[in-house]
Amino acid sequence: MFGKPKTEKPKSHLGIVLYEYDLIIKTELKDILESVRQGRKLNAARTGRIIDSIFVRLDLSASNISKENLKTDYRSDKARDLILEMIKIIKEAFEKLKKAEFDLQNPDLSAICSEFDAAYAVRELIRRKLKDIENDYT
Repeated sequence: MFGKPKTEKPKSHLGIVLYEYDLIIKTELKDILESVRQGRKLNAARTGRIIDSIFVRLDLSASNISKENLKTDYRSDKARDLILEMIKIIKEAFEKLKKAEFDLQNPDLSAICSEFDAAYAVRELIRRKLKDIENDYT
């Protein structure tokens, strides 16, 4: 009665990809993103391994909802494009971090937090789009 509410895994393909993305951001990347925001030093080897494994999962998710693998209606197609854009933004930001060897003092990384914020803004836009089409996961 007073336990945690049960969260079910979504049934739609777009919902499943967003569910996986949210899990990755909230669990595996939470500490890394917090360190980046605070400007703390990152362990390059450990962070590199984590990011490589996450890239594999994000690439698999993106290929699962690609236009070749998933046919959707017009409104869902717009949401899919936003999801793919969000994944691209996150991957590019982490590629920049990786290229700079996770040295947050590097001047090339001065705007890295704004890139993560841009991905968050796209996520909120996706949330609104999926509510409009009454998806099972927003």
